[in-house]
Amino acid sequence: MAEKSTFEPAAGGEIRITGPMTLSTVTGLYRQAARISESGAIRQVDLSGVSRVDSAGLALLLQWQAVHGPQDQRIEIINAPDDLVRIARLCAAQDLLHIDGRNVNPDHEHAELTAGQAESEHEQREV
Repeated sequence: MAEKSTFEPAAGGEIRITGPMTLSTVTGLYRQAARISESGAIRQVDLSGVSRVDSAGLALLLQWQAVHGPQDQRIEIINAPDDLVRIARLCAAQDLLHIDGRNVNPDHEHAELTAGQAESEHEQREV
């Protein structure tokens, strides 16, 4: 069964997305955004109903930010799921998107080991 997302426009350039924002759904969302932006800029995207996001969803939001936002302003992206915030951080795109996440706690992010720390940890396990 194919995944499906919905695109719900509201007054004032606000839209709400529900369902996954993945490679299998972004084409439909892209087309719907193109239709609505003909009548005005997208000002806010509410992702509270989004269940899952992958890199295709991130790319779509970056495209919307570049093409459909108000002139000289960013689209406000609210209620972003944690996976979107993490992907955006990984790609250094969080500031480009102007994301307001749901519940991301930076204290729970995975710590990255430097090469020296990883080697030292590996040596300790071998002993």
